[in-house]
Amino acid sequence: MKKLIFSVLIVSFLYIFPAFSQNDFKFSGEFRIRTELDGRDFLNRTYPQSFTASRIRFNAEKVFFEHITIFLQIQDSRVFGQEKNTLTDLHNLDLHQGYIKITNLFEDSIYLQVGRFELFYGNNKIFGPNNWHNVGRSHDGLRFGYESKKFSIDGFLTTHTNFLNYRAGAADIANYDYLEAPADTGFNIYGVYSKLKPSGMHNFDLYGYYEWNRKRPNGSDYLLQRYTFGVTYSLNINPFSAYVETGYQTGKIYSGSKRREIAAFMILASVKYYFEPLSVSLNADINSGGKPTDEKYKLFDNPYSTKHNFQGFMDFFTGLNNSTFVTGIYGLNDYFLRIEWKPSESKFTGQLDIHYFTTFEKTSSNKNAYGPEIDLVVNYNLYKSLTLQWGSGVFIPDDVMKELYRSLPQRGQVDIWNPAFWTYLQLNFGF
Repeated sequence: MKKLIFSVLIVSFLYIFPAFSQNDFKFSGEFRIRTELDGRDFLNRTYPQSFTASRIRFNAEKVFFEHITIFLQIQDSRVFGQEKNTLTDLHNLDLHQGYIKITNLFEDSIYLQVGRFELFYGNNKIFGPNNWHNVGRSHDGLRFGYESKKFSIDGFLTTHTNFLNYRAGAADIANYDYLEAPADTGFNIYGVYSKLKPSGMHNFDLYGYYEWNRKRPNGSDYLLQRYTFGVTYSLNINPFSAYVETGYQTGKIYSGSKRREIAAFMILASVKYYFEPLSVSLNADINSGGKPTDEKYKLFDNPYSTKHNFQGFMDFFTGLNNSTFVTGIYGLNDYFLRIEWKPSESKFTGQLDIHYFTTFEKTSSNKNAYGPEIDLVVNYNLYKSLTLQWGSGVFIPDDVMKELYRSLPQRGQVDIWNPAFWTYLQLNFGF
């Protein structure tokens, strides 16, 4: 049924809409295959896991009357052999993006976007599509704003989780509870992001967003009411560049079987020097944390970001608030050196990251070192739109990482600690 719906949608898009405009359709897409060898459990005597994942995207875009754009992005995301049978169908086709965008509203630089779309701002530390993931992140909602050369501002409202299914009509009396209205357990995000570009040398971003999860774990308090405010500043004076971003979170969260006030912050700072074909940057990514006994909740959490870009390519820290990782509440400091090699006339590019991870707050055992991670990524452009990428990482566990894994079932019984390793080979074709 889902495939039939998508087929009808595409056919309608191709044959009905052209009657309104003479502009051509724009078709594009992506074909990505990635094989990974995963030995990230710090134990060499276990077999490393190996799997191949594919992601195929097809995009269709159509502009009507110069200011109305319809964009559709169909995606199939899967792991090879996931069906468990060569005669099985996963029904895996999905609408990753599908929106209408109207520009020049009221004959001004105002736009409106409605549907499903990716949110990405700044360097993706707060909102990013997380395209390393085999699915990627998109949001359902609307976005509106104003754009000019030196200033822009976006407002957005998205539905993270809806608490009611679609209702076809009032005739279905099962839709109504005449004794008590159903509690609203939905989850919405409301935000504003603005950019100020006074010159090519200086750039400022200001943002704020509110997360409202109306689930009530104890029957009365909301699960989450969190405000996040932040500011970024970037400076470019060739051959130097610098970037600073800081954010603060306040509000209330239901955590540890009680409602707690939120008081958390983060600081991301980077200084880069270019001497072609190399660039070298020193970076610090500070994310506050606290102790489980603290009255306030002090872990800075940014669940809509592209964390793969910052906190190590091995992705040990993508879910700091995950209850399985019991030390996550203590926060994370990531200090890293990044070396990028991008010769202008070579088909090869490369990037080397050297990280050292610590907790922001010492654990109950008075430890704070997760350990070092080294990541290397090499790209080779086979053709104009065809890229082969190889990446690999090594992580040497220190006290807190060992403490974290000892808390997992079975692992605590084995007190052997080897460096974790991970490597992948990815083919990406964009058209």
